[in-house]
Amino acid sequence: MDNISWNNKIKKNFNQAAKDYSEHCSIQKYFSTKIVNLIKRIKLPEGNWFDLGSGTGLLADEIEKVFLYRKVSRVDFSDEMLNINKKGSNKILWDLNKGLHPSIKNSSLFVSNFCIHWLNQPENTLENWFNKLNHGGKIIISYPTSNSFPEWKKTCKENNIEYTGLVFPKVKNIMTNLSSNQIFSSKTYLYKENFEDIYKLFRSIINVGAQSSQGKKISVGGFKKLEKFWPKDKNERVSLSWEINILALKKT
Repeated sequence: MDNISWNNKIKKNFNQAAKDYSEHCSIQKYFSTKIVNLIKRIKLPEGNWFDLGSGTGLLADEIEKVFLYRKVSRVDFSDEMLNINKKGSNKILWDLNKGLHPSIKNSSLFVSNFCIHWLNQPENTLENWFNKLNHGGKIIISYPTSNSFPEWKKTCKENNIEYTGLVFPKVKNIMTNLSSNQIFSSKTYLYKENFEDIYKLFRSIINVGAQSSQGKKISVGGFKKLEKFWPKDKNERVSLSWEINILALKKT
């Protein structure tokens, strides 16, 4: 799939999920809190703050609740997501695959929660964001790593089912263009979700617009095999595990 078709597919799914996104984004809420807690512990120079790939404004809102004197500008390519942002917030409709919007200047903080893995060249994008920071500025991003979804991948491998999920980036690849003195911190977390069955598991992904994949759509037969062989606990419930990396960069 070419990049234009891929990006349009991602945008369509997020637009469709925008209305009910806030009801279902538990993992995004969890890591928004972690990002806010990290911001509390760092020193930042004067400058503007931006939430890149802000979606409905979940992270930006949490930051503004803690830092009452700050306004966080929200940047996203989904107009439906941006429309959910609170009234009076500064919103920029923009595709981050094109780099940063020309109006993004004098920046001391870029945050991004569950966004960068959707971009065509995340490692180059991150380098571009870093170069646009003021001296002393910080970037804090969270994203799922390639170690996410082990239950899904293992079930596919052991039962000759094609894995049709999104391929997440490796941590080392995200850091390809960075030097060690630019990395303020990098920490990975395990986050596990539990569901009554795999129908509700996959519905949870669709509910936040995150079902886009470069792989083929799973067949009916493949899905039935997934349902049969997916590991279950004693209560017949299924799990989906995420590995999330929170990466913080500093510009000296």
